[in-house]
Amino acid sequence: MVPPVRQLSEAKAAAILAGAMQEFLAQGYAATSMDRVARAAGVSKATVYSHYADKESLFQALSRHLIERRFALLFGGDQVAALPPDPRQALQALARRMLAVHATQPEFLAFLRLLIGESDRFPALAQGFMTQVHQKSFLAVTELVSGCPGRAQGDPTLLAMVFLGSLIHVVMGQDMLHGREVLPIDREAFAAGLVDLLCPVCPQDGSGPPD
Repeated sequence: MVPPVRQLSEAKAAAILAGAMQEFLAQGYAATSMDRVARAAGVSKATVYSHYADKESLFQALSRHLIERRFALLFGGDQVAALPPDPRQALQALARRMLAVHATQPEFLAFLRLLIGESDRFPALAQGFMTQVHQKSFLAVTELVSGCPGRAQGDPTLLAMVFLGSLIHVVMGQDMLHGREVLPIDREAFAAGLVDLLCPVCPQDGSGPPD
């Protein structure tokens, strides 16, 4: 039985993204060509161009794919449980999931290394990535922080930046720059302590910081 045209197209699109990931990581952005991607994906060059107008469009599509996958792993979906409904508990679970990236999504770390390495020569790639992250994840974290009872005083946007920046610092230093032995961290304790700083719990009733 011949698969429906849409299924064929989706399968080829997935193969192209996989081939693009392979080639971008191996060759870098500048040295990767659409010919290389087509060979890695096992499709024709015309098929690649039928899905993506040029190399930059392909790279941005790969960014979007990885960010959507990352969002599902962090916030729920794609066979991952949704975050708890309580904002404070959700932030704790989110922090733990972010710090587990080395185990759950090593390809995302590899892509980040590539993106950082290419960002000076190709700033549009990094800007596109950051735009997608902001639209997908940063606004969701800001909403969680805003709904957290007894959160620390300050703009929720700023608190969300502190939350994400602290976690990214650990991932960058330990996972991307191989600093686990240089600065060992109990990640479970770090995640809990970070949420305690931003959303302290009142010891009397558990609802917020003491007066």
